[in-house]
Parts: sequence; C-alpha cells; structure tokens
Amino acid sequence: MSYPLFVAARVAGVALGLAVIGCGSSANEMSADAPPCVPPTDGSAPTYTELYNNYFADGMPGHCAKSGCHLTDVHGWACGTTKDSCYEGMVGVGLIDPAHPTASLLADPKNSPLNWINPDGPMPQDNPAPFPAGRAAILAWVAACALNN
Repeated sequence: MSYPLFVAARVAGVALGLAVIGCGSSANEMSADAPPCVPPTDGSAPTYTELYNNYFADGMPGHCAKSGCHLTDVHGWACGTTKDSCYEGMVGVGLIDPAHPTASLLADPKNSPLNWINPDGPMPQDNPAPFPAGRAAILAWVAACALNN
C-alpha cells in the first residue's frame, strides 16, 4: 500500500471510529446510569499526594513539575509546584477525567503520553522508558477513582 493510500485509510478508520463513538454504540461508553466509581477502603491504592511526591514532583522519575517541562504552561499544560496545581493541570488537559475516573487518559495503555503506561508514549521526554513501579502506582490510583487525595 502506498503512503498516501495508507494515510487515507487511517483517516477513514479514525473517522469511522469517531462516528461510532459519537453515535453511542461503543461498548466501552460510560452511561449516565453507570454506577459511580467507589474507591477501595483498604488503602491498597496510593493517593495522588503520593503520586505527586514520588513520581511527578521535580527531581522524581516523571518530574512533570520540573522547570522546562510542565512547571509552567510551556508545553500545553502546567503541573505547578503542588499536588493540587498538578492535579488541576492534568484535569485541564484531559489526562484525568473526574467524571469517568477509570477512563482517564493518563492510564490508557494505547493513548497515555506517559511511557510507563503506553510503550509509545513520549513522556518523560528526557527518559521515555518503562518504569514498572510508577506504572503500577498510577494504574492502582486510577482504578481507585483518580481522586485528588
């Protein structure tokens, strides 16, 4: 298949996929009557404070809050210097979906920008490599409703 034909086929596939999602026939669609996310009470998932302090803060493996990365709104969103500002920045850019927390982009294995979750993800930009501990923590937190706790 030639490159222009390949691109046209990909565009058509994406358009069809968006049409299906827009028509509400997706099997993964969250319905209005879907039960709300209920976080576990056993403390098995990390808090967002722990994620920020251990992975997203400056000097940590993900270092979203690093100058030149997402400390300020240089690359489309700002993490800032606190867990609250980072959470709000992630919500604002669509990485965290408070309405459908378990569908948050941050934990999407095919679309997350974070390489720890999606092997094709480009972040962290200076070291896009697997990080099993970070992956496990983020997935557990998202499964526990992606709260700003």
